[in-house]
Amino acid sequence: MFFKGESRDNVLNFPAAERGAGRRIWELDFLRGFTILLMCIDHLMYDLAFQFADVWHSQGGAAAAIARFAEMWWDHGASWIGRTRDIVQVVALCIFFGLCGGSTIFSRDNLTRAMKTFLAAAVITLGTYLAATLQIIDESDIITFGVLHMLSFATIAVSAVYALTRLSEKRGDLIFVICSLAITAVVFVTNHLLNQADVHTNPWLMFLHESFCEVSWMGGDYFPLLPYLGYAFGGAAVITLLYGGGKSLLPKADGAWNRPFRFVGRHTLLIVIVHQIVNMLLLALVTAAFVDVGNFVIF
Repeated sequence: MFFKGESRDNVLNFPAAERGAGRRIWELDFLRGFTILLMCIDHLMYDLAFQFADVWHSQGGAAAAIARFAEMWWDHGASWIGRTRDIVQVVALCIFFGLCGGSTIFSRDNLTRAMKTFLAAAVITLGTYLAATLQIIDESDIITFGVLHMLSFATIAVSAVYALTRLSEKRGDLIFVICSLAITAVVFVTNHLLNQADVHTNPWLMFLHESFCEVSWMGGDYFPLLPYLGYAFGGAAVITLLYGGGKSLLPKADGAWNRPFRFVGRHTLLIVIVHQIVNMLLLALVTAAFVDVGNFVIF
């Protein structure tokens, strides 16, 4: 760890020291990739339950059974499938946003990374708006402040705090951990207070907390700064504690078995952008080929 204030350039295995997978911490990429794949599956179930369910139900048999499973998946708390999905989602979001916060200490240029993420978020907002205009999706599914919007803001916030704490010649990482934990506590306390308060909706503050947001504004992907910014700072603190030296804690467990997950983890931005298009096209092709021959549903 860097609680003695030593330069990170002294650590040869530090992920940002050189480009290439060999300088990355495999378990962080693995966890990020695993949570992204869970997200892809979750959204695939959403598309099936809300976009393709009627056609699949009408065919009966296996198609109807799969459609019912997808509907139970998104039927929050009404069945053991929905309850399990809700629990897994909370855990996965905690890990994913925590990794986002922690990854700032490994990046050479967080501002550029945040700008790329924000531009991708803007493209998704525009894309979902156009899809709603073409009646491919409902207006309620337009993404106004989704996961990428949140990630761009979190990257700027965590990296700013990190840069300020690194001004200290000694124990910069310890100061960063303390500040991150303090911010995490403030975020979650504020989130709790807002949940209890009688707050009027305000479209200009919807990015802060869901209490300012009407249901119709949430879209298909809504992650306000509170409480998710707390996950990012909490993750930054934990990863700094565990991986401040830039070394894997499980080097002997690395191998070919985790390569697919690490690949996804290293290409998170691209997969987040394109996965819904792939999901819809995949379901359209399966529907037209096997469920209701010739009916692509979305076309």
